[in-house]
Amino acid sequence: MNKYFYSIALGMLLAGGAQAKNWEIRPNGLGPYKVGARYENLGQTFGGLGAETLSADKSCRIARSKRYPNLQVTFVRKVAVRVDVAAGYRTDRGVAVGDPLAKLQRVYGEAVKPHPGNADWLMADTGDRELSIRYIMRGGRVAAIHAGKRAQLQTLAGCA
Repeated sequence: MNKYFYSIALGMLLAGGAQAKNWEIRPNGLGPYKVGARYENLGQTFGGLGAETLSADKSCRIARSKRYPNLQVTFVRKVAVRVDVAAGYRTDRGVAVGDPLAKLQRVYGEAVKPHPGNADWLMADTGDRELSIRYIMRGGRVAAIHAGKRAQLQTLAGCA
């Protein structure tokens, strides 16, 4: 009986890891880490949430995923508003951390524009008025990808 239980649990764990590799970054987030997800739900599932930073009034918190250390989620009033990806995933258009600026321009064309307040940030117009994707550039390459609500993509930390 115990062998059966452990083999099922191991199979579920391995299947979850394989599924995570197929997640795509979209304007509304990545996999289960989506805009609108509740802090409590993400904290109890998907490996939980690790170290976090709270704003002075505690209305905004930024937490790193324990299971997926390259993911960080920004919550406002315990609702996910932004997901930051440092490595390991591609956008729904095939852009990943490490890709050159030329690929962004080829994939998005005129829809990718510099952020007015920071020359190292490129904003992708996704056609959604509320959600977007921001690319952090360093040395002509994508260093990080942030997805979520436009208001939270206007600051480095995400608490707007």
